[in-house]
Amino acid sequence: MHAALLWVALLATVSVSAGHVVVDGRRLPGGGRDSQAVLSPDGRHVVFVRGGDGKVAAGSGDVEANELRIADVGGKDSKLLVKSATHAEPERLLGGLSDPQFSPDGRRVYFTSAAWATSGAIHRVDLATGAVRFVSAGNSLEVLQKGRYAGHLVVQKHKYFLGGGSYDWYWLLTPDGAEVDAIGDSLGAFRETYGR
Repeated sequence: MHAALLWVALLATVSVSAGHVVVDGRRLPGGGRDSQAVLSPDGRHVVFVRGGDGKVAAGSGDVEANELRIADVGGKDSKLLVKSATHAEPERLLGGLSDPQFSPDGRRVYFTSAAWATSGAIHRVDLATGAVRFVSAGNSLEVLQKGRYAGHLVVQKHKYFLGGGSYDWYWLLTPDGAEVDAIGDSLGAFRETYGR
């Protein structure tokens, strides 16, 4: 078997059952409040959301004070990546963390957080340094894994017309959050042209 195909065949399967992260049928230690588990591109780590006990006040109301964690697929204890934190500036507030996604090179994890009344926020954490950075306002997130725009983000943003009113379009962003182009109110044509 070709080496690349063999590596794909060896990637672990990851799921969540009753609040526990399960890798290849084996439950990782801890948990009971885990969700949204995602396998790293190299198949060696899993990132997931762990539920919390408190609340964080955001522009949209109180959200869960949860956290992002990372574990190796071998079953060692997970390590804290990002913990919820209150802040007066919505760009720096961390709460209601969700939708973790690896960059294609596996060096960063992008995720969403509650922020403003009409929009969430996209953040990323650098796995080598632990530094967390605000990337963009946004209500949805997709990190493109392959193709011409691998590593770029597709984010739905809530914006306002100059003459009044608002719209929610998808935008193609660089990995640092700069707008490349508007995609529009649907991803269909974008996916047909560039794939996922």
